[in-house]
Amino acid sequence: MVLVALAISSCCKPMPPPQISTDAEPEAPPRIVPDCEGEPICWFHDDYPAAIAYAAQEQLPVVVDIWAPWCHTCLSMKHEVLAAPGIEPLADRFVWLALDTDVEQNAPALEQLTVSSWPTFYVVSPADESIQARYVGAASLAQFREFLAVAEAGHLDAIEGGLAEDDPRYLLRRAERAVAAGELERADALYGETLDAAPEDWPRRPDVLTARIATRANRDDWKGCAELGLAEMERTGRSASAGDFCFWATHCASRLESTDLLREQIHMRALERLASLADDDGAPLSADDRSDVLRLLREVQHATGDREAAARTAERQRVLLDEAAAAARTPEAASTYNWPRAEVYVFLKRGPDIIPALERSAADLPGDYDPPYRVAWVALKTGDHDRALVAASRALELVYGPRKGRVLSLIADIHAARGDEDRERDFREQALAHCESQPAGHRSERAIEVARAALAAMDDPPPAE
Repeated sequence: MVLVALAISSCCKPMPPPQISTDAEPEAPPRIVPDCEGEPICWFHDDYPAAIAYAAQEQLPVVVDIWAPWCHTCLSMKHEVLAAPGIEPLADRFVWLALDTDVEQNAPALEQLTVSSWPTFYVVSPADESIQARYVGAASLAQFREFLAVAEAGHLDAIEGGLAEDDPRYLLRRAERAVAAGELERADALYGETLDAAPEDWPRRPDVLTARIATRANRDDWKGCAELGLAEMERTGRSASAGDFCFWATHCASRLESTDLLREQIHMRALERLASLADDDGAPLSADDRSDVLRLLREVQHATGDREAAARTAERQRVLLDEAAAAARTPEAASTYNWPRAEVYVFLKRGPDIIPALERSAADLPGDYDPPYRVAWVALKTGDHDRALVAASRALELVYGPRKGRVLSLIADIHAARGDEDRERDFREQALAHCESQPAGHRSERAIEVARAALAAMDDPPPAE
């Protein structure tokens, strides 16, 4: 109240005439600055042009964190790696930009910096916006520091020259640019050249192997992907990259004919590799990373018919996630575990037990669409259709960008479960229209295909068993 009174009193006093200097130099344009918010890293948020302009001003490369609110690995990286004390010495050597892939204004940047898995990190040089490095998925602090070192070397090389054409860092830079350009077959070959040129103990070998196998999967080379998985699974280290590599190997193996011996070989090798990684208490894995390893181990166990082992692994995963959520420092950090907890509780047929925790998360983060979306998903899975519809409607009020199509589809699923065909059709049509309306950087042909198939299935349902 005192401050308000002082402000009113001041505004009512007569002001002296302004002093005008006839020889003053024109003011320089205001400097662009990022938002520090008391964190070790100062970030730009959802403003690619501003980050590039500031980087050009400071002559520094730009780290681009491409993330989404629904991505648990993105949140884990934010709270476990990008906020770690060990990142601070590197903070001033880069400009840092976070791009939420659901925000409409980020669509043009996502045409240039393509993303097929979340999170994806790029480092670009501001002068020509050329890609110097790329990293996909979770990383330990040591891995992320090495990624930044390779990126910085590429940036300096772009300015000064100096990297030989057979240097693995030079070859890797070419591979990552090929991926961003959609030239996946060329990227595969360049990843191979990179790995051949690198020393056996090169710190980036695990994540480059993972990038290579993902490239084969993304161009539907199931056989080549599975063959690479079998050949290189033991060379992916002890970090999250090892789990990601196993994921791609088993994913590709599942696309092979059931009689293909390679499929069985991949499953057996993955069981050994994942079990070893899950039991390695010294591995540099976050709780989220370790949960992913356990989830994948459980899925392979289930696929190979060992249901009892899968249940034991799921229970182990559940305990890990509950402890991690309880220990989280903030509601946002705790929300990292919402999706994996929802999924494992449903697998264990305990879905109703996790709903109160998800509803608390929704209350703690009232502007976040993801917690109510998770409530709705679990409620649908457990037959609580009224609760599911209320939560999904709340998510629809908050959601934005491409993710809105997923929420509309979930609401259609809820109406289908309720037997309301008219409402189901309405929301399936809305979901398809939304997916088709997205700008180029947000448009997903796969999402359009799925939405169109779901709508078509209403007119051509599968035969009753």
